[in-house]
Amino acid sequence: MKRGTLAAGLMAVIMWGLAPVATRAAVGHLSPLPLLTLRMTAATLVLLPWAVPLFRRLRVRSAGRLAAAGLLGLVGYNLPVTAGLRWLPAATAGLLLATEPVWVMVLGRLFLGERGGRRAWLGSGVALTGVAVLAGPGAVTGAGGYRALAGTGLVLAGTLAFAAYTIVLRPLSQEFGAVPATAASTAVGTLPYLAFAGMLPGAGLGHLGAAVWGELAFLALGSTAAGMLLWNVAVLSGGAARVSLLLYLEPVVSVLGAAVFLGERVTAVTIGGGVLILGGVAVASGVPAGGITRTFGKIKNIIQNGLAAFR
Repeated sequence: MKRGTLAAGLMAVIMWGLAPVATRAAVGHLSPLPLLTLRMTAATLVLLPWAVPLFRRLRVRSAGRLAAAGLLGLVGYNLPVTAGLRWLPAATAGLLLATEPVWVMVLGRLFLGERGGRRAWLGSGVALTGVAVLAGPGAVTGAGGYRALAGTGLVLAGTLAFAAYTIVLRPLSQEFGAVPATAASTAVGTLPYLAFAGMLPGAGLGHLGAAVWGELAFLALGSTAAGMLLWNVAVLSGGAARVSLLLYLEPVVSVLGAAVFLGERVTAVTIGGGVLILGGVAVASGVPAGGITRTFGKIKNIIQNGLAAFR
């Protein structure tokens, strides 16, 4: 596979992995609604060139699906995750977000009649055990108390909404292409946030430091806009099956980013829960045992050698 293809996919995954880290840092200075209003408005302005052609071709029967996708992805996912990160470490949130494939499978079984098979359900059970480890007794009795448990619930609710977004958007991606469908759903999902634009003058924007503005710019232009575009370029050039293995790096980036930029401690519980989640998702996604070993070997190689690992 071309180095440029893998570099594009890797950059997207790194930006997505760092999104919980940047959100955790920013939400300490700005409440979720103003933060998301700024983030999604800026991202939509960048993505409009890809969204406008779809709007011109959109048929009435597809408009409802697009609206549902926008609400699920931009409101149902981003709002609870951003709110949950007020009370949850970024590393834990990053690992919880890795359960998305499990929720896609569960919703596909419930609403589309898709059969996952015994292996998929076994892997899902292992991944959810990892969630229980992360959210376990420490979430209730530890320093975070019930707020940590609420944060876990909010992040998982957002992940479930994103799984629903993935299923709802799929037919539009097949009809119009992944980039236009994602750009249009981002624009539609941003509209509810504009109702809260009146909160911005009183949100204390003038007192925000350069670091917070940098985090907002990264979330809007990097994670939301550039991340989506780079990912679609990588998938188009290298194929979904192979490039998607890079997604196993995303929670690793979240954990490492939280340790480096936020000073979060990587505990044994975090490592144990993360291994269960990643292993369970790999099994549920149908990656063969040898493939799982090779994938984690590739991840280790990437961490140690960077892009040289793809030469």
